[in-house]
Amino acid sequence: MAPQLTGAPGSAAAAGGAAAVKPQFHHYHHHRLPPRHHHQSPTSLLSKLAFWSVCSLSLLLAFLLLSPSAAPAPRAAPESPRRSLHASSPSSASWGGAAWEKKVRASARVRRARGHSVLVTGAAGFVGCHAAAALRRRGDGVLGLDNFNGYYDPALKRGRAALLARSGVYVVDGDIADAELLAKLFDVVPFTHVLHLAAQAGVRHALVDPMSYVRANVAGLVALLEAARAADPQPAIVWASSSSVYGLNSHVPFSEHDRTDRPASLYAATKKAGEEIAHVYNHIYGLSLTALRFFTVYGPWGRPDMAYFFFTRDILAGRPITVYESAGGGAHQTTISRDFTYIDDIVKGCVAALDTAGRSTGSGGKKRGPAPFRTYNLGNTSPVPVTQLVDLLEKLLKVKAVRKVVKMPRNGDVPYTHANVSLAQRELAYRPSTDLQTGLKKFVRWYLEYYHPELAEKQKHHGSSSGKGSRGRNGSSSSAR
Repeated sequence: MAPQLTGAPGSAAAAGGAAAVKPQFHHYHHHRLPPRHHHQSPTSLLSKLAFWSVCSLSLLLAFLLLSPSAAPAPRAAPESPRRSLHASSPSSASWGGAAWEKKVRASARVRRARGHSVLVTGAAGFVGCHAAAALRRRGDGVLGLDNFNGYYDPALKRGRAALLARSGVYVVDGDIADAELLAKLFDVVPFTHVLHLAAQAGVRHALVDPMSYVRANVAGLVALLEAARAADPQPAIVWASSSSVYGLNSHVPFSEHDRTDRPASLYAATKKAGEEIAHVYNHIYGLSLTALRFFTVYGPWGRPDMAYFFFTRDILAGRPITVYESAGGGAHQTTISRDFTYIDDIVKGCVAALDTAGRSTGSGGKKRGPAPFRTYNLGNTSPVPVTQLVDLLEKLLKVKAVRKVVKMPRNGDVPYTHANVSLAQRELAYRPSTDLQTGLKKFVRWYLEYYHPELAEKQKHHGSSSGKGSRGRNGSSSSAR
């Protein structure tokens, strides 16, 4: 999971169209009409000229008023988590100048011995925000990049960026596919590492806006790799793939050596394409590349399009929640299960991947030697049925859910995920330590204090919360972990 570029409403235009109708040409070689002679008065000519002038001006005015640049962008309902993605136009981005460069350099300045200077893309996203904060806390230089798209509420992304700003991390408002902006960032700062988390996330949204996945997850990745391979020095790159690449694989737990050639969703296909593209840039240009396959990340400041998040919202609102059951029997229980992984564990894996990433070997855009190319699963290794997730939320929220159990539609979701993390354990010392109940308790505490502070206060008085917690919208000691 990653936050994913994490970019606003709209839908891709359909390619093609109706075939043009071939004009019919009539030849009059044998049927010439006699010429007509028109005798019009000057007054008639002036009237016609005035008429067509007015028509032309009206058409021009209508074109200007109805053009996309003049029309206001539609605003989606604040609660809607499933919105189309419009990447910010690169030409409309506001960046550059001495003051801007000073902010960029200050944010990326390393504050510890042998620390990293890291560009974090998708920094206003869920995983990006937590990872950037963790790197900053230990003294690394961190610069964020995000286009604050409207796939889900941009206000939540702005809140994460504000949280990072208070710790000294500047998030540049720009698009990952803006080659000019990327070139400028690498020119201003000699990044040692890139943590690439910007992406169009979500499996089901691809049914609504497929082109947004191609733009962000394929074209955006290529733009970043192009900028990195041309940079001097070349940075090591750690980037977010996804457990979705395992698709229809039935061998569990999922291992990095299992098949990934049968994706079940367009999202999975774009992430798999990213892994293949990364191999090309490693092979030709000597870029050090590490792909991290996240398994169902959850926690404070999470994504509103994830089940644990919108279940919480709907349970509190008294609305029914839809719980899917597998349409087929198979070797596993019919209830959908996920390898829920708490955000702190994912961040530890990201940081470990950065710390162990070998150097890129290219110079001047040419490969000088073999460079590391790695892939790791980052999961919790303990799949939990979604029904159990709902049970825990009911207990923590003290509200009974109205459940609607239906068969899982063919929308790209898979019935079961389970991570084999033995490779990450050996090479990254990755050891997830947060069980679902503990992680959900932290998430619910944050959610109530961010969206329902009065309810959070009420629960505190009833002794439902203990220890140090977050302080809602204004941030806290735990909200960025």
